[in-house]
Amino acid sequence: MNSMPPPEMQMQYSAGALKDGGKLTVWVTIPEKWHVNANEVTDEFLKPSSIEVKAEGIEFGEVVWPTPIKEYNEALELEILTFRGEFKIEIPVKNVANKYDSLGTEATFHYQACDNSICLAPASKTISLSANAAGAKSSNVNSSAKKNDSETEVTVASDAGASASAGIIALLFFAFLGGIILNLMPCVLPVLSLKLFSLIKQAGESRGRLLALGGATTAGILASFWALAAVVAAVKAGGGSAGWGMQFQSAGFIAFMVVILTAFAMSFFGVFEVWLPWGATTKMDEAGHKAGFAGAFFTGALLVLLSTPCSAPFLGTAMGFAFAQTTPVLFLFFTAAGLGLALPYMLVSAFPKILKVFPKPGPWMVKLQKVMGVLLLASVVWLLWIVNEQAGTAGVGMFSIIVVASVACSVLLGKFAPPGVAFGREVAGFGLSIVVLVSIWFAAIAPEYERAASEKFNARMQEQMTADGWYRYSPALIEEFAKANRTVFIDATADWCLTCKTNEAAVLNRAEFRRAMDSLNVALVKADWTRETPEVNALLKSMHKSGVPAYAIYPAGDVSKQIVLPELLTTAAIVENIVGK
Repeated sequence: MNSMPPPEMQMQYSAGALKDGGKLTVWVTIPEKWHVNANEVTDEFLKPSSIEVKAEGIEFGEVVWPTPIKEYNEALELEILTFRGEFKIEIPVKNVANKYDSLGTEATFHYQACDNSICLAPASKTISLSANAAGAKSSNVNSSAKKNDSETEVTVASDAGASASAGIIALLFFAFLGGIILNLMPCVLPVLSLKLFSLIKQAGESRGRLLALGGATTAGILASFWALAAVVAAVKAGGGSAGWGMQFQSAGFIAFMVVILTAFAMSFFGVFEVWLPWGATTKMDEAGHKAGFAGAFFTGALLVLLSTPCSAPFLGTAMGFAFAQTTPVLFLFFTAAGLGLALPYMLVSAFPKILKVFPKPGPWMVKLQKVMGVLLLASVVWLLWIVNEQAGTAGVGMFSIIVVASVACSVLLGKFAPPGVAFGREVAGFGLSIVVLVSIWFAAIAPEYERAASEKFNARMQEQMTADGWYRYSPALIEEFAKANRTVFIDATADWCLTCKTNEAAVLNRAEFRRAMDSLNVALVKADWTRETPEVNALLKSMHKSGVPAYAIYPAGDVSKQIVLPELLTTAAIVENIVGK
């Protein structure tokens, strides 16, 4: 990863005897093709420049900064304030004591370096008049001072690189931690029934087999994360805008998930059986083992596919950074998130004693299996609800055809591969039939569905207010509220985002929240990302978020300041950020 060399710095007191009313000037030179943020920033994610000066017996006044450069950053899609090249910072001398040490003056410049595509972790550089004669703006510099300066530069360069590396490592840890938390998010809970059932069924297996099954689940999770990373990289390479959970904006993806979840539910109801009974002949037992690994792999893949409508705490921050980076960095962050999601299953596999809390496999599991099937059908109902929100009852009717066709294919598979019969070719044929089914649906129905969904979404966007009384987001609306000196709270959401709906039910739709916002004269604005729009894409980029939910506050009368909130909300935290800022 690129790293900016530390800036060159020099400083000098005003000519003549040091006295009250004098000044200290610090010159900073930023390397070519780089800039640092100004002392004021237009985005909460960006860190402003600052300077600390200290000297024994000298009191300094308020820092006088140069006029920043206004420029539009294409990567962030917003106007930013920067310093480039050489600029000077003036620090007034407020008071000079009888005993002072001007040669002991130290100045520490704190900055965040950026180029047109990346911002590095915040760093700093310190210079001292006593330790570095070259720090003075003067031609009177001896060779010894130059040597000291060179040594200082090397040290600072190393420190800056270490700081940048530490920032990346911290964000990778956030991605890993966010992956772990994804297991607790509402998006993943429906499919956890699959994993729960398989863990109970395998409670009596050897440790080696459990480790292999855990490895298969991890492989499925990582394979899906890498597939998603490849899609994101391809979209970015084609000049498009990619985001976390963007596949739920696609009718084809929802159709695929409806087919898969319906098929899994049918297998749990005993219509056909992918994972063979544990009490079988040797030949069938071997087939069952193969199916167990395949089942673990596809369960891992399904966990990922259903987890992406949610953005877990920490994950949004990490992925917001990753989506703006190069493809290798993007894959690295997706791998970290995948390992986090897989960690609980690897731990259970590595320490099988945890499974002793479950009863031994037996007839009771037949009933549990049917309960699991009901939960999976509940996931299908959720997907149909998303379809209804996007395209209305006409869309639900179109997708009902997919559900019926998936059930019919499951019944046919059960006829050709009933329980106790080897099923390799039949399952392969079933997988092929799914591909054919979705393809036919795409060709015959998807265009009409997309038209209906677009019409409904566009009509919704024309309305100034949502059904629950929020303003519809637009950049012009935010400017109007700024002119009216009103604070703005933005909820970036989507119909398919379960974390968004959870936050709405728990916080945003409650009377307590509405009363608090009314008392503070806060304008409530909803940015709808159910279907991709350039305006919401730009908003998410400005918040350094890769998907929804995303929340931000614009203080009264100032759209240049943006306070980004975490994915999980409380009314008290929102009020604190509004009042405190």
